[in-house]
Amino acid sequence: MNGKIAEVLNSANVQRIDIAYAAGTNMPRHIATSDAYLVIEQGSALLIYADTKQELDPGIVTLIPANEQHMLKVIDDLKGYILLTKEATIKYFSFEPIEVKPNGKSTY
Repeated sequence: MNGKIAEVLNSANVQRIDIAYAAGTNMPRHIATSDAYLVIEQGSALLIYADTKQELDPGIVTLIPANEQHMLKVIDDLKGYILLTKEATIKYFSFEPIEVKPNGKSTY
């Protein structure tokens, strides 16, 4: 993951996680264990689900349903934040193929 993600608020009911990613990077495929609101403050990205894509630009607020696998493909340097319930976690998945070379070393 070539970006920055930091929890900046953890109140009685809500946590806010700031995100910042450079153009050309991705937030890997993941789920949140609660509904999440993604707020874009700067830049642009594609929010990619299994069967749909949504363009995200500054001022966009998007509801991402709990346990819905998705990823972000960053087009322009991106800054924003995610609002989740206090108990929620983000779980990342790795679907990258593993190539095993003759020397026994693996690459991702």
